[in-house]
Amino acid sequence: MDFFKQVFYDTADKTTRQLSPTACRNVLFIMLYPGYPMLELPFQLLETLLEIDNQLGSWRYRHINMVQRMICTRIGIGGSTGAGYLQGAMDRHYIFKEISQLNSFLIDRRKLPILPKALSEKLSYSF
Repeated sequence: MDFFKQVFYDTADKTTRQLSPTACRNVLFIMLYPGYPMLELPFQLLETLLEIDNQLGSWRYRHINMVQRMICTRIGIGGSTGAGYLQGAMDRHYIFKEISQLNSFLIDRRKLPILPKALSEKLSYSF
């Protein structure tokens, strides 16, 4: 419950946040209701951002493996600990960490509340 409050309200440390609580609530809304026409493109954008983060993580992992094969346990460039430093950096640096953490709040589609008719009409194409 504390994590929920940190993400959706202003209780978290400001230095660790990249998105405002309002932005987090909006992202969750888009992730919960992607089937509405007006939310399709924002949902695709969020999925693309998460895919970029995933691909960067894969690249970092492959880079760590290459460094381990090349220098083993020797000191890395600039006096770093080599692969150990890269592993620590990989664990700390996610570009869209808050967006990916919102997946833990997704609920079963059958249990989602039905949106009010006025809002549903605004999110749909009306001709």
